[in-house]
Amino acid sequence: MTANTAPWRRVLRVADALERPVVWVGEAVSWLFLPLIAIILFDALARRYLRKFEFVMQSDLHFYLNSPALQDAEWHLHAIIMLCALGYACACNAHVRLDMLRGRLGERGRLWVELLGGLFLLLPFVAIFTADCFDFFWIAWVHDETAGETNGIGERWVIKSFMVLGPGLLLLAGLSVVMRVATRLFGPPELAPETRTEAIANRDFSAFN
Repeated sequence: MTANTAPWRRVLRVADALERPVVWVGEAVSWLFLPLIAIILFDALARRYLRKFEFVMQSDLHFYLNSPALQDAEWHLHAIIMLCALGYACACNAHVRLDMLRGRLGERGRLWVELLGGLFLLLPFVAIFTADCFDFFWIAWVHDETAGETNGIGERWVIKSFMVLGPGLLLLAGLSVVMRVATRLFGPPELAPETRTEAIANRDFSAFN
């Protein structure tokens, strides 16, 4: 390891450390698709068929089959998955790019677009967004905000905490990507494969491939 390589390897180790919780949370919440699908199917079947049965009507079970808690659970799980997937998609370079100039630039030009976009667009926006979302969480926590319906899911601070966690993970992932791109641009060429920025530098890369 040369003297010039050592500091950039440390930068990549920090980038790996920032990315690790993002990937872990993203992979963990992906399992929430299973209960989300189950709840949606049960809710749809209950509304279309089960609640019409006579014994359901006579025993007031229709109240539970139409429970707002089911709808709350659906959008809670959907929100958790979406919010926690933002950082995971950034770490995996899966966000779609719709710029018209990228294909006309060279490899280093595309890396510069990624670096400047991360530093001056992504990171400031996500930082401000996360700070604003913290206010929503804090108000729900302090005032013990609950669901409007009597049998909905209460403790709204729980779901609103993901409005902070999700963008916070995206912020970590964005920092990690910026550090990898900076290493690719300014670090020694032998570290280029370790930056994992080939897709970013590739003119023909698409998140749909």
